[in-house]
Amino acid sequence: MSKGLTGDFFERIQNKEVFEAEIYRDFHDRAEEMGVVFHWNKRNALDGFFEWSQDLKRLDFIEKKLERPDHLKCAAYLIYWLCRSSPISNFVFAEDLDDAKEFMLKYGREYLAFDLGYRAAQLYERKVNSRNLGEDAFPLHSALDDVARTDFIETTCHVLKLKMVSPSAILLVLKAVFLRP
Repeated sequence: MSKGLTGDFFERIQNKEVFEAEIYRDFHDRAEEMGVVFHWNKRNALDGFFEWSQDLKRLDFIEKKLERPDHLKCAAYLIYWLCRSSPISNFVFAEDLDDAKEFMLKYGREYLAFDLGYRAAQLYERKVNSRNLGEDAFPLHSALDDVARTDFIETTCHVLKLKMVSPSAILLVLKAVFLRP
């Protein structure tokens, strides 16, 4: 049974069956909110699990000073490997095309990967690290009048899809979002 995002999310998804079930459920729920459904490739999801878990083991070995990789590194590597392994083969929808569906057709894989990693990191920042922060402490939408509200997420998804991005680059983005004053 899928538990969703909880304070032990990164620990729980270190089991491959839990990883696959949790990622599928989260992607399914978010895609449904956007008005699309997708075709799931379990083999690719498990490839993503293998690569993600291997990178975490490598980080544990290299960074012996750490008990385990922190939540931002876990999230960055998760985003990276979910984008690279691409467990979603395509999106379909029943009704007319709208902005949300068009966005999902263009960047759905990258959006779902970034959104999950971002929300998991946000949960750890707020709850696990006991930071007294509101739900809107780390907005992804711009409040600036001269910047499109969705500029950050669209740019992030575009870069994840079309550019060579390392897990370290994703980590820098997450640190910029979560560790700024």
